[in-house]
Amino acid sequence: WGPLGWLVPSEIFPLEIRSAAQSVNVSVNMIFTFLVAQIFLTMLCHLKFGLFLFFAFFVFVMSIFIYYFLPGTKGV
Repeated sequence: WGPLGWLVPSEIFPLEIRSAAQSVNVSVNMIFTFLVAQIFLTMLCHLKFGLFLFFAFFVFVMSIFIYYFLPGTKGV
């Protein structure tokens, strides 16, 4: 899932606003990465193995979302 956060935004925005949109994307990505890193150990202490099920659930939700809502660009 790592490359999708960088690849998809760089492909979906028109050239006129692509640099600004990509900078917002990078900022939001880094903010959420920081937040996950800050709360991970606390969640691990409280949820133990359930934390990995928590993240697995969100990977599953992301997979369903991408399958249904991300348009294919093959041959475009």
